[in-house]
Amino acid sequence: MNNVYETKLTTGRQDAYRARTRASLLKSAHQVLADVGLSATIEDLAKEAQVSPATIYNHFESKEEYLKEALNDIWLEWVTWAYDGRNQGEGVETKIDVCRKLFRVDSTHTLLGRILSKTLNDSPFVVDALRPNAMQSFKAAVSKDGLEPKDLDIRLELWAQAVAGIFQGVFVTKKFSPETADKALGISLAIWGFDEAQAEALTSTPI
Repeated sequence: MNNVYETKLTTGRQDAYRARTRASLLKSAHQVLADVGLSATIEDLAKEAQVSPATIYNHFESKEEYLKEALNDIWLEWVTWAYDGRNQGEGVETKIDVCRKLFRVDSTHTLLGRILSKTLNDSPFVVDALRPNAMQSFKAAVSKDGLEPKDLDIRLELWAQAVAGIFQGVFVTKKFSPETADKALGISLAIWGFDEAQAEALTSTPI
C-alpha cells in the first residue's frame, strides 16, 4: 500500500514539475517572440529559457508547435482581460468591442503589442495559432445574436482574413491608426450583413 501511495505521490510531483516547466517555457517564448519574432531559432528560445534545446523538445514536438502555443498562451491571457468578466460567448457587439481593444493594445499590454508587430508579417501562421479558440467563440456569438447566414464557415474564414489584414495595418505596416482600424472593421462587417449605419454604431462608441 505504501509503495502505491509513494508512486502516486512521485508521479504527482513529476506532473506538477513538468507543468511548471512547460508554463515557464511558454513565458520565456513570449519575450523571444517580442524581440525576434517567428524567425527565432530553437537556440534563441533555449537561451532565453535558460534550458537546453532538448528540454524544449521534451515538451513540444517542434519549434512551430512551441511558438503557436506561446502565441495562444499570451492571447488567452489578454482575452481574459479584454472581456473583463463578460462571457466570451456573448454577442457580436462584445466581439467588436474586444477587437477594437486589440487595436489599442500598445497602450495596455506592451508585450503583446510587440509580439503582434513581430509576427503579423506572417499572418497565416498567427491566424492558424489563434483560430481554434477565436472561431469557436465567434460562432457562439453569431448564434446568440440570431445571425445564421448562408455559408457560415466561408464567412468566418473571409472575416478572419479581413481582420488579420487590419491587424497588419495597425501593427506591421503602421498604416492604420486605431481609429482608422475601427472604420476598416466596420466595413468588414458587411460580410455579416450589417449595413453602414449598424456598422458605424458598433465601431464608433468610446473604448
